[in-house]
Amino acid sequence: MTHPVMKIEDLRLAFPISRSLLDFIQRRPGRAVNALNGVSLDINKGETLGVVGESGCGKSTLARCIVRLHKPTGGRIHFAGTDIFDRDTLRDRSYNRRVQMMFQDPYSSLNPRMTTEQILSEALRVHKMRPEEDIPNRIAELLEMVRLPQDSAQKFPHEFSGGQRQRIAIARALAVEPEVLIADELVSALDVSVQAQVVNLLLELQDRLDLTILFVAHDLRLVRHVSNRVAVIYLGRIVEIGDSEALFSAPSHPYSQALLSAAPSLDPDDKGAAIRLEGELPSPLNIPPGCPFHVRCRHAQDQCRADIPKLRPLAGRGEVACHFAEEINQSA
Repeated sequence: MTHPVMKIEDLRLAFPISRSLLDFIQRRPGRAVNALNGVSLDINKGETLGVVGESGCGKSTLARCIVRLHKPTGGRIHFAGTDIFDRDTLRDRSYNRRVQMMFQDPYSSLNPRMTTEQILSEALRVHKMRPEEDIPNRIAELLEMVRLPQDSAQKFPHEFSGGQRQRIAIARALAVEPEVLIADELVSALDVSVQAQVVNLLLELQDRLDLTILFVAHDLRLVRHVSNRVAVIYLGRIVEIGDSEALFSAPSHPYSQALLSAAPSLDPDDKGAAIRLEGELPSPLNIPPGCPFHVRCRHAQDQCRADIPKLRPLAGRGEVACHFAEEINQSA
């Protein structure tokens, strides 16, 4: 039986846009970028949950809300039975230790003026993870854990390759012994060969340390490789979630079908039959009424233009937010 370590309920976040002088003169109302529009999600202990979608769909915003870099305008995130934005929880720094985030850019996520030893020891000291005399031994353990030589401790970030910097970022996150790791496009800035090394290392560490991972990425093949479950997000809403292999083999939502059909195949004889989406991704400043995907969906009907579909179980599959999922999949 799966056990959720984190429950996200109807999470919403809008970024207000500053009004110009012309807006004030013409009395235009204030506008906002609707980044998240009701995300509900359980993250189960020990799993890797992949989050995929187009650029600008809200993947990274969701990750940043989970680590409290953004405060949502609506909804809740529960961790260990407590709302992480509750006033008392905000004062308790233990959440910052138990849930750690690793960022996309290995060139800017590390302080260029600090050696690896200083970067790792800072994390250990801030959270009081070890007595002062034990910190050098713990740094040596962390470097060995991420397969970096011991002389790396005295080097600065600019002396490492991109893949080595991400290993340092992983070591920094593991230094505080977290329960949940948030990987936001962790390897997208790396070469393909290096991506595989870093991802395989992360999966080994997950098994060894019993970690739960939220893996945000746009590379569908990579997500399929690392994830137990996958959530597909579109314009700040989850439109489908389910077992990784089942979802990649037979996606149920029209957006998931189009997204996966457009992914390149490793088989040179596979010419594919990509589903072409109509129109452009709508602006988060002006999200269409009803189902946000209806303006690009070839199956759209009148109900889609009026009613927002709820995420619901689909027989024999995962959960999908589509009014006509049964009919679409029967005809597929």
